[in-house]
Amino acid sequence: MEEERLINFREITSASRQPSANGRTPHTSLIKTFLYFAIFKHPLTKEEALRYCQHSTSSIDAELTELLDKKLLFKIQDFYLPYNYPEWVERRIKGNILSEKKMIKARKMAKILNYFPYVRSVMVSGSLSKGFMDEKSDIDFFIIMRPGSLAISKFLMGLFRRFFAPKSFCINFLIDTDNLQIQKKNLYTAIEMVTLIPMIDANLYKIFMRVNMDWIRNFLPNAIPGDPEMMPFKKKGLQSILETIFSSSIGSQLDAKLREKYKRRLALRAAKESHESGEVVINKGVIKLHGKPYQKKIMNLYSKYQKDFYIERELVFNEHFHD
Repeated sequence: MEEERLINFREITSASRQPSANGRTPHTSLIKTFLYFAIFKHPLTKEEALRYCQHSTSSIDAELTELLDKKLLFKIQDFYLPYNYPEWVERRIKGNILSEKKMIKARKMAKILNYFPYVRSVMVSGSLSKGFMDEKSDIDFFIIMRPGSLAISKFLMGLFRRFFAPKSFCINFLIDTDNLQIQKKNLYTAIEMVTLIPMIDANLYKIFMRVNMDWIRNFLPNAIPGDPEMMPFKKKGLQSILETIFSSSIGSQLDAKLREKYKRRLALRAAKESHESGEVVINKGVIKLHGKPYQKKIMNLYSKYQKDFYIERELVFNEHFHD
């Protein structure tokens, strides 16, 4: 029973009012990091806690130890979480194992996507980029394109997915090299960007991260971009032919018509608040498609989790805890 796993609130309240051995109060900012990932039932390792921490720190070990001592965090195996839920850790371990298998498939799919017109860099995003997958999860890709007919390329990828790889991958975010700066800047997008796993073109990935790291570090000051080995971009013959064709006036007209088609289709099925949240963007240099206001939902839940934690634990947090 969840009630049985909740800790003694009054005991913790009393403990939280006492300074630690080094004179500091509990690190509520670090707790917020774990509460964000609690939305996904996703416990964190020490290295992940440092990467996603929302304040600059050089003493993550001491901070984690302090929170464990105050019983504000729990440690199960190598994972930390704000609730004593062993099933979350079991779920995470299973998800880690499945993600390793899915990553093999993601690399193969990235090679295929590299043949599509205008594609220049392919990155894994979503849950797989955080080392977790379940049986229902898609492989999500974030793609950087050469300026051109993004809508045509998106349409061709959709056809390929429908006929050759149904329900196996998803592409909801395409940008071109003239639009590398991410416009929607918040904790959610910062985590999504810093966890991208590049598959194609190290140079373009590094340029993209360099363009965005200043604002990302406003939310994640300890974060550093990944630097894995990846396949270099090499233009394919078929890709060159298609890009030449689609760069014509006829291709431009077709691209414009496809963009309008996407807009009409989404206008029919997506709620109005999805558009207002910035999760649907369709223009010449950016195509971002989410039929539901997912980002907004996550940030609302994050706020709720913080307030609930505050009430449950009866803690005296600093005045910026809910910021």
